[in-house]
Amino acid sequence: MSKAKKLMAKLMLGQADKSFSFADAALILAHQGFTLDFVTGSHHTFRHADGRRVTLPKHGKDIKPHYAKTIRETLT
Repeated sequence: MSKAKKLMAKLMLGQADKSFSFADAALILAHQGFTLDFVTGSHHTFRHADGRRVTLPKHGKDIKPHYAKTIRETLT
């Protein structure tokens, strides 16, 4: 099982929302077909071909738990 699939399983189960790094979140989004659309300051916006968007701020290493929840809701 690839790292992206393991992280995706962890995300979808709601485990360890507090320990997702920005890089892990970006990897999950890329694996699901999202591409980095634009960056404004520290905010990175990822867009899917079907129009869905997720914006993640890059402040330090980890993302806040509510951003993990936002990603989970966007992917379901």
